[in-house]
Amino acid sequence: MKLVPASDFSYEQLVDAYNRTRVDYVVPMPMNAARLQEYARVYDVILSRSTVAMNGDVMLGLGMLGARDGRSWITRLGVLPEGRRQGTGQAIMDELIRQSHLLEVDTIWLEVIKGNAPAHALFCKYGFAETRELIVARRAPNLHAEIPDDIRVKSVTPLDHEDAIILLSHRRQKPNWLNEIESFHHVKNLSALVIELLDGGCGWVTYHAGLLQLTRVCVEVTAGDPAEVTAAILHILHQRHKRQDTITENLLDDEIWEGFKTAGYFEAFRRIEMKRPIHLANP
Repeated sequence: MKLVPASDFSYEQLVDAYNRTRVDYVVPMPMNAARLQEYARVYDVILSRSTVAMNGDVMLGLGMLGARDGRSWITRLGVLPEGRRQGTGQAIMDELIRQSHLLEVDTIWLEVIKGNAPAHALFCKYGFAETRELIVARRAPNLHAEIPDDIRVKSVTPLDHEDAIILLSHRRQKPNWLNEIESFHHVKNLSALVIELLDGGCGWVTYHAGLLQLTRVCVEVTAGDPAEVTAAILHILHQRHKRQDTITENLLDDEIWEGFKTAGYFEAFRRIEMKRPIHLANP
């Protein structure tokens, strides 16, 4: 087995290998080259620090490494069927942790899909500890979406990308890697709505509106009941965007999530966020 920097391969080659690692995965999540390139750009993935396990000309597995101030992030780790039960996953982990040492970070982050017992066991073996569960949620389009009669709106103020970034930078909850401000700085054409209700509830939502899908939906409640105000904000958002499917990633299981459910969102799956300090020894 030989470990080769992922930067030695094209995005097409990496995507082909990655998709084959997910053929029997808990949640397949297929990629294409353009999406993987965008993923690397938005989430600060460094291909020269990422790795591919090879046996001659055959790819056995791959893993990618993102880096930000004081922390690294292991992502898109997968082993192809022909590379399993050969220590491939452990070899990839060893290399990504070695690269994290070279980057002189303090902490390594990752997420594992809840229910993926083999991956979870591998990460625990390396000293990663669970920090929180994160919800990936969806909402189907609804051409008949209207604001419920009991939601009394005082004002709705649309904001542009720059103002959306300002809102996101003042969140009270500590976001996950996917939702950190560094990620949003790489996203183009964010929008936001700042909403006041007649009962005193206030808050805002940021999002990216594509032709067929809303993504990167983040809600912050600044006054009022968190669940009720969240639901109101989302009803207002979807009354304006009736035709788009919606996905939002890595929500906490809290009162805000209750508001998402009231507004028609459902849980697709959960991730477990895990972290370990860099100084731990590898198994």
